[in-house]
Amino acid sequence: MSAVVVVGLAVAAVAWGALFGVARGAFWSRAALAGLAIGTYGVIAQRATIGDLLRPTVLDVAIGVVGAGVLYAIFWAGDAVLRRWLPAGAAQVQNLYKVRSVRTPARLPIAAVLLIVGPCEELFWRGFVQSRAGFAVALAAYAAVHVWERKPVLVLAAVVGGAFWAALFAWRGTLVAPTVSHALWDLVLIVWFPLPTADGADGPKPAEVD
Repeated sequence: MSAVVVVGLAVAAVAWGALFGVARGAFWSRAALAGLAIGTYGVIAQRATIGDLLRPTVLDVAIGVVGAGVLYAIFWAGDAVLRRWLPAGAAQVQNLYKVRSVRTPARLPIAAVLLIVGPCEELFWRGFVQSRAGFAVALAAYAAVHVWERKPVLVLAAVVGGAFWAALFAWRGTLVAPTVSHALWDLVLIVWFPLPTADGADGPKPAEVD
């Protein structure tokens, strides 16, 4: 593994440590900064090819949209399993959703922060790490940085989501499909139609945003 990848992974570990390893206060400010930190690193380190990876096609955008729907369905099914068979895991999901009540930086909508963080993650984890170090390293590292939150269900979610977006990237050879999928999935799961566990209800309710 090259030194530039090792340094990048260290940057991601510190950024996600600052995001999840401290109190919930100013969570969205730290999320935006963490995303920008790794996204900027990935773009600079991979500047020779990143432009080619971002050239959109109608097909890749469509695949990203469909992919977001498929991944949301997977998480919906997983949430149902947790609520029925693993209530402790469902409680962890409900606790994670509490970040929706944290104020956003400069009162930006949560959706705007997510549209920064999701694409920045794809630039770094898929466009940079996966391109340089391969599928397995990128997925393992992506899951590992979520250990800071100390909730196994979040690490599992990172494995599932990371594998899905990594597979899209490997299949299409472009960041467009995984980036569209990641951004839309974030918005649907966190802002528009959170999982039933979020409110302890039988169906999704749109999140209130700042």
